[in-house]
Amino acid sequence: MRSLSFRSQLLLLMVLPVLVTTAVLGGLAYRKASEAVRENAIRAVGIVANAREQALVMRLSRQHERASGLLVALSECTPGMGPERVRCLQDMLSRFVATEGVRDARLTVRGLKPVLVGPEAESLADLAPMLPGQLAHVEPKRGQERVYDMLVEGGDMRLGLRFGAAAQLQPLFREQYGLGQSGETFLADNQGVFITEPRYPGHSGESQSHPIDARPMRECLSGRDAEVLAPDYRDVDVIHGFRFIEEMGGGCIMAHIEQAEAFAPVRALRARLAEVALVLAAAAVGLSFVFARHFSRPVSRLTDSARALQEGTLDIVVPAEGPLELKTFAETFTKMARSLQESTAERERLLREVQAERARLEVLARQAQEAARIREDLVAVVSHDLRNPISAISMSARVMLKREGLEDWQAKGLSRISSAADRAIRLIRDLLDSTQARVGGIPVERGPLDFHALARHVVEEVQLAHPERHIHFQSEEEAHGAWDADRMAQVITNLVGNAVQHSPADTPIQVRSRGDDVEVLLEIHNEGPPIPAEVLPTLFEPFQKGRSTRGGAPGSLGLGLFISRQIVEAHGGSIEVRSAQGEGTTFTVHLPRAAAAGAPPGG
Repeated sequence: MRSLSFRSQLLLLMVLPVLVTTAVLGGLAYRKASEAVRENAIRAVGIVANAREQALVMRLSRQHERASGLLVALSECTPGMGPERVRCLQDMLSRFVATEGVRDARLTVRGLKPVLVGPEAESLADLAPMLPGQLAHVEPKRGQERVYDMLVEGGDMRLGLRFGAAAQLQPLFREQYGLGQSGETFLADNQGVFITEPRYPGHSGESQSHPIDARPMRECLSGRDAEVLAPDYRDVDVIHGFRFIEEMGGGCIMAHIEQAEAFAPVRALRARLAEVALVLAAAAVGLSFVFARHFSRPVSRLTDSARALQEGTLDIVVPAEGPLELKTFAETFTKMARSLQESTAERERLLREVQAERARLEVLARQAQEAARIREDLVAVVSHDLRNPISAISMSARVMLKREGLEDWQAKGLSRISSAADRAIRLIRDLLDSTQARVGGIPVERGPLDFHALARHVVEEVQLAHPERHIHFQSEEEAHGAWDADRMAQVITNLVGNAVQHSPADTPIQVRSRGDDVEVLLEIHNEGPPIPAEVLPTLFEPFQKGRSTRGGAPGSLGLGLFISRQIVEAHGGSIEVRSAQGEGTTFTVHLPRAAAAGAPPGG
């Protein structure tokens, strides 16, 4: 290198990086482009799988909707148990079967014999209820024909339908758009057996014993949705796009395209990039001879300036000389140095301001935390100290009310004192519960409890306090479990009282308590105006008072719903609210059952 002239050295230094850069950029371009082609091919298969999934779910949803509409239409048949109603049901069901492509149908109506249409309609008697979100159930493979069943219930009617998969589902999987010449889509059941016909022979889908033993099928049957590269049921390398179908009780939609076809553009791209790289390398070598003559001195000065800039010297001026490009670069380099100098100064100023603002915010945060702690301590102390004297006032007023010979004005005054003292006690209790909830949570003492009996008792107490309102209570199944009776009574009182407060006086209030094997559900519904959407997110926060239809509840701090949620969550449950125009407002409490000594079985 030292025996060569500076120009030769510069030429060599210019040619080598250009050649290396060309090779590196060509390799990077090929890798990025090939990755893009592969990703686009995989994404295209995923899009096809999504499209098939949407088409299948839409087909099942529409069939379910039309079946539900049939139940509504069947309910309009002549009431009673006579032959006219049976003929009406038979005629309407037969027309539905003919127009909707139903294979078999079985309709059961309470008090009537089942109405059957189709050769195997009676086999639908054993059709099990669908799981939540499930629209259809695929029957195991019997012979060459695949069928799927659908169950719709409404009122006293239960309609079972059976469809032929070939007629209803096969058309959805014939279109191969987006999957090239080798692609295919098909549907398999929750055992991996083909429901729709595959495109290629040689598959193992003739039996029921896990017919498609490809890894993607096993992953899909486990509940996953993905796109992967793996062999298919023919042992051919393909791109798989699979979607798990919960609406059919399990099963998979598979979309395939052979990798050889999907990645063919990558090979053509590789050859094209090689040609371009050779052309660029040749051009770079030729241009290097030209640029080496003009760049030696200006480039050296630019190098010295860049080294000075790297060392931190920002107040530099690069001489503008050499070719036009180098002059422009020198001027730009000088401007960049000045900009860096100004940016450094501005950054230091902003950093100082940010540090000062951060310190101020930290002080404010500490002050806010201290103020909140003092406020909560003050509320707790004052509430605790006020509870005993106010309780004494309430008890004294009740004792004096029992005396005989009181004047009317005396009795009214004592009643007001007693009522005001009771409201004050409730406010104090809410404040103490709120403070306790914020500090360590509201404690609960579980014990065996019949939730239905407790709810009925509390509803009766609220009814006595509001004789002008109509409060209806309904219980279903059994509801024994382990809960804190006093705290649960507090929750029910708060929610029913809230319904009374926020609903018109001439509308009823519905209270429903029902149990199942897992939990007990309490629903309180009123027909008041809907809760504004902007209020719902903070409805269960403390000190959030709702709008009353009767001007507000005196003595309310907006803690009832907050405390109710804390009590429910302390029992491992949850509380939610639904409110809409024309539907009223419903608060729903979910209480999981807990084992307790002395609780009846199932509680």
